[in-house]
Parts: sequence; structure tokens; C-alpha cells
Amino acid sequence: MSKRVVAVLSLAVLPILSLGACESRTPILAYTTPGWYLERPRIVLAMGPEIFAGPFTYDQCEAERMKLDPATAERLVCIHEYTKPGSYGPYG
Repeated sequence: MSKRVVAVLSLAVLPILSLGACESRTPILAYTTPGWYLERPRIVLAMGPEIFAGPFTYDQCEAERMKLDPATAERLVCIHEYTKPGSYGPYG
């Protein structure tokens, strides 16, 4: 019985530990200077936007967006960030 408990607990803890190894694309880490950033807004605002690239000029940002797969490109937007975005991105 105790082997089952240990096995179940290890299966429950493993996904939690693996989350630390994921690359984070939070605005705090991706923002460097003011400019246009290629972002994917999220429905859950508390997670903040996912910043893919930047800073660019607006034309460079749109060109980078169009280089991507069309299904991905339509979900991304170019947003002008003047300061480091907060946890809600441009919506807060």
C-alpha cells in the first residue's frame, strides 16, 4: 500500500517540479527599452501578455508578424510599450 502512495505522490509532484524548467516569456523579462513589441494577449489578464520579440519600429514589428505562420500571426499584435508592462500588460 505504501508503494502506491509514494507512486501517486511522485506523479503528482513531477509536473509541478517541471514547471520551473519552462522558458518564461513574461513582460518583465522580455521588455528591454521603449518600442513596438510583438505580443500575444491572453484571455486571463492575470497571466499578462506573452512577448515574442522587440523592440522594433512599427513597420519592423508588422514585418516580423507576417513572417510567422498565418494562424499564429493573426493571434499576435504589435503594441507600443513606453514603460515596462505590468502584470496585466497594456490593459492595466
